[in-house]
Formats: sequence, structure tokens, C-alpha cells
Amino acid sequence: MKENQFIINKMPVPTFRWLKMNEAKLEIPGELTAYQPSVEGKLPDRIEEENGFSGSMSTALDDYFREERLPVQSFVLREGVESQDYIRMHFQNGENAVEHSAYSFTVEEGARLKLFLAIESLEESKNMAFLQEKFHLKKNAKLDLVVAVKNAKDFAHLQDFSFVLEEKAKLKLTSLLLSGKSHHISYQIDLNGDKSEAELHLDYVLSQKEKADFNLVVNHRGKKTISNIVADGVLREDAVKIFRGTIDLKHGAKGASGTEQENVLLMDDSVVNQTIPVILCDEDDVEGNHGASIGRLDEESLFYMESRGLSLEAAYELVAEARMENAIHSIMDKRVEEYIEEELRGMRSEEE
Repeated sequence: MKENQFIINKMPVPTFRWLKMNEAKLEIPGELTAYQPSVEGKLPDRIEEENGFSGSMSTALDDYFREERLPVQSFVLREGVESQDYIRMHFQNGENAVEHSAYSFTVEEGARLKLFLAIESLEESKNMAFLQEKFHLKKNAKLDLVVAVKNAKDFAHLQDFSFVLEEKAKLKLTSLLLSGKSHHISYQIDLNGDKSEAELHLDYVLSQKEKADFNLVVNHRGKKTISNIVADGVLREDAVKIFRGTIDLKHGAKGASGTEQENVLLMDDSVVNQTIPVILCDEDDVEGNHGASIGRLDEESLFYMESRGLSLEAAYELVAEARMENAIHSIMDKRVEEYIEEELRGMRSEEE
């Protein structure tokens, strides 16, 4: 394999090779450039930068970034400090062939960080951007993280996020994919502390030949840990989606509970929808759940909407928008919700 080609989003435990879903392949098309976003609000205290970054997407890719000496900015939110409003980091990538940003956040005991990553590309850009984020939540710490991606139709975007939670720490992650040629998403959550909790809401709308490749891994190590993953998606035209979701109930995680629920609306026969839910267990007295709802609208719902004067296409569009709206309103922050809804309105007007 060439030095600019990598295996990424590899499953912890592979399935049948002929399915070609165990991993993804990535080629970096050009020179790497460090990118700095604009920030609205006050970031936590800056601390000494780390030497390199260990992410969840690929160790070989981490080594490659380290060799390129790309900067990693590190911050710490001090004990007991709570963010009153979301801090917005605005990424507008696309000026250079391949742009890279890396951040490390430590949220100390009893602190709460609210962070909104607004990601977009220049309108006609055909380039690529990497975003790596690492979060360490100490005892009783909380993180509210919202990620919204709206990229140009030929732009490629990669997210490599990892989270470590100590005792009674809580994570709420809302991730929205609105547009872009390709999205490679790697989220790894380590519930190390007893009674730590992670709640994930993943929502995407893919059309034309857009592709999303997800690899989610939740490791339950602490006792009475809880994870809840909800993925809602809409696929239309020639869109492709691969979802790898692994809940690993490790030895010692007594009383732990992990749940995955995926709901996918298929709007055209030409879409490709692939899902691999995995629950691994090495402990008694634990609970692992997976559910899926994949398909078209049921005939009763369609009949009701068509009887109200909606065309078949309009009915599907209505349901697709409703799914995204549910995720947006779960954020519980008016300013962030209004920003995302404005982006959605802009997308609809462009399509019209």
C-alpha cells in the first residue's frame, strides 16, 4: 500500500470478508496543511500542546500526522466551571488540498463543557479536511457536543473523535450530516468510570452519490455504565451508507447497559444501505440491545398524506425533514438550533 493510502474505520472484531464492510480505505490526495477555525465564545484554558495525537480511526494515520508535525491544541476546563452557552468553533475548509485540525479537551471534576462544531466547506471546493478531537471527562464532568456538517457536493470530510469518561461523567453527542461528497466518521467512547453515561444522536440526509462511512465503538469498562446510540437517516438517489456499531461489554462492567437503535428511510431503489450491529460481552449481569427500522414509509402513512394533497415525493420530504428537526430540537439551545435550521433552509432553497 502506498504511503498516502490507509486502512481506516476498522471494526474491533471483523465479520465475513466477502461483505467488504470490515474497514474502509482512504487515500490522501495532496499535501497536508494545518487549519485554524474561528471561535465564538471563550475556549477553556490553553495548556501545553501535545506531541502528536492518538485517535480512533487508524494508528497508521496517527503516525502519518505525527511525521508531518501537525499541531495539536490542548485545553482544560477547570474543576467546577460550567459553560453557560455553547462555544462555537466554525470550520470553513477547502482552500488547501488537505486541511487538518486537532484538539484535546480535558473537563475536570464537576465541570461542564458545551461545544458546537459548525463545519462547512467553500462552495465549489473539491478538497478534503480532517478533524481530530479528543475528550477526557473526569469525575462528574459533563460534555454537550454538537457537530453539524454542511459541505460542498465534491468535498470529503473525516471526523476522528475519542472520549474517555471517568466515574459518573456524562456525554451527550449530537452529530448531523447535512451534505458533502463523503463523510468518514470514527467515534470511540471508553466508559471507564462506574456509572458513566454516553448518549449519541446521529442524523444524516444523503442524496445523489454522497457517502457516509460510520465506525462507532463503545467500550463499557465501569460498573453500571450506560450507552444509548440512536441513528436516524434518510437515503435518496444513489446515496451510500455504511454503519458499523460496536458495543463492547468488558469483563468487570457489571450492571452495564448498552443500546443501539437505527432508523433508515429509503427514498429510492438505487440507494445502498449497509449496517453491522455488534454486541460483544465478557461479563454477567449486563444488557445489550439492538433494534433497527429500515425501509420505506408504510402504506397507511402514505395514504393519509396523499389524501391531504401531498404528492409521494412531498410526503417523503416531509418525513425526512421531521426526522432532522427532532434531532435539532433535542439540542435544547435556541441559538444552536436556529443556526442549523438556517443552514437547512439554505439547502432547500438551493435545491429549488
